[in-house]
Amino acid sequence: MLGRRTRLKKAAVLLTPLLMAATLSPADDDKYVCTPAKAIECDADLNCGPPAPQVAPPTFFHVDLDDGVITLLGPAERRGETTQIRYMERDGERLIMGGAEAGRAWSLIMPEGGGSMTLTANFGDAGWVIFGQCIAEDELSP
Repeated sequence: MLGRRTRLKKAAVLLTPLLMAATLSPADDDKYVCTPAKAIECDADLNCGPPAPQVAPPTFFHVDLDDGVITLLGPAERRGETTQIRYMERDGERLIMGGAEAGRAWSLIMPEGGGSMTLTANFGDAGWVIFGQCIAEDELSP
């Protein structure tokens, strides 16, 4: 069976969070690569379906807990976009983080070391829930 560090994390991100860590002490392995897999958008009337993004949704993103930044890796036209992690804490074996930008609030929850991830985004009149996978950056090389 694969170890915790080698399991993929579910990642959910149609936003690109990059913010300062508030209550999290940095560790050497606090860098992850994530990819969104499934997303749903719901409005206040509970009309739900696939998101209708106004820009190309992220295909891969990098989470750097040491620097408190999330950076888009793909698609190519959005590579390098960042957002700050303004709130971060460890809750048992989970990492919980959040932030706000451009009138939107977001939160990201994932287990330490990699695994399933859930990202939520609130736009006031609608919200997204995104599921995906993350892996610790140091597990990427063979």
